[in-house]
Amino acid sequence: MVRLPVKSLTRFQSVSKYWRTLITSKDFGERHMALEKSKGCKLIFVCDDFEDRAEDTLFLKTVALEKTSASEGDEQAFEFQGFNGFLDISESCDGLICFYDTKRAVEVMNPATTTFIQLPLSRIQRLCIYMNPNSEEPVQDPNPVPDPIMSCSQFGFGKDSVNGSYKLVWMYNTAPATPPTCEVLDLEGQKWRFVNTNTLDHHKILFHQRPVFANGSLYWLTGDEQGYATTQTKLIVFDIHTEMFQVIQTPPFITHDASGDKIGLCNLDGRLCISELNKDCKQEFWWRIEDTNTWERIFSVDLHSTSTWFGGITWQPLTPLTISRDTNKVILSLRYQDNLVALDLDPNSSVCHLYFSGYYGLVCPYFPSFVTCH
Repeated sequence: MVRLPVKSLTRFQSVSKYWRTLITSKDFGERHMALEKSKGCKLIFVCDDFEDRAEDTLFLKTVALEKTSASEGDEQAFEFQGFNGFLDISESCDGLICFYDTKRAVEVMNPATTTFIQLPLSRIQRLCIYMNPNSEEPVQDPNPVPDPIMSCSQFGFGKDSVNGSYKLVWMYNTAPATPPTCEVLDLEGQKWRFVNTNTLDHHKILFHQRPVFANGSLYWLTGDEQGYATTQTKLIVFDIHTEMFQVIQTPPFITHDASGDKIGLCNLDGRLCISELNKDCKQEFWWRIEDTNTWERIFSVDLHSTSTWFGGITWQPLTPLTISRDTNKVILSLRYQDNLVALDLDPNSSVCHLYFSGYYGLVCPYFPSFVTCH
């Protein structure tokens, strides 16, 4: 039974109380998730189609990586009330995905079971919506700033490696100069609270950079005092369990004066992956060997070979989404571009081809699971 897809198992829960208890048990869920991960990930796309749907409706398309193209996939429609064209998604964590922007409540969804919850507004969201957040904060901001000016960032979503709890972490720069502000929400308690960022001192996070979750921690690149790219880039690390920060140097293979906007950071198949786009438009990718501090070079990309599908852009780092175990191809994306490109990792081939072309362009790797949203 553990080999059945989530949709089938969801239907079987109505057969009997025994089956429902079995299928919803923690042990069954963990074994099912482990099996799904062993198959390789799927990609989940957020798309829109204003010709055939209302303007406040988005649809999700899920496709298995072994498909020849993303046109072959399962499609589900979800309505987002008040959707006005601005939406983002988090990384997927154990099959859960967050949909959000600064002016609407975060929705945490399990696309496989089609269940979701809406979370309370964070302080930064209340500031963006009402320009005057509720004064009754759950925890006092450790770095209060009168009339703060905030530059928004995307939030991180990860899992406590010790107790298994899921947390949302929203960090953003605040002016005048202070350490960044960080809000955390435990999915079980569903309350936003501040955590202390004094250890970050003068370090700011790189403007509009999505943090990356890997091995129980979230990672950001640093920027200058305004959050823009600098040649003195470091890594900010946030331990999900201890809720403590540290600032570390970038790995030694990154050029010491590389600008932050030429450094890429992502989770690639469960590992922290970092890359650098060099002046010759070649991007080198490395990932960290599990449970060690050693790094392995995995592949490189000449952006001249991919620019056809990315609007001619060769000056922004690409983001790898996943590597197909069956075809040895990596799926590459570029922020704010609607296309995905498949690159053959065979050193004797290195052929690129268009993998997906979508209107809205939000995508993340994903494993179907039974994990509940609350």
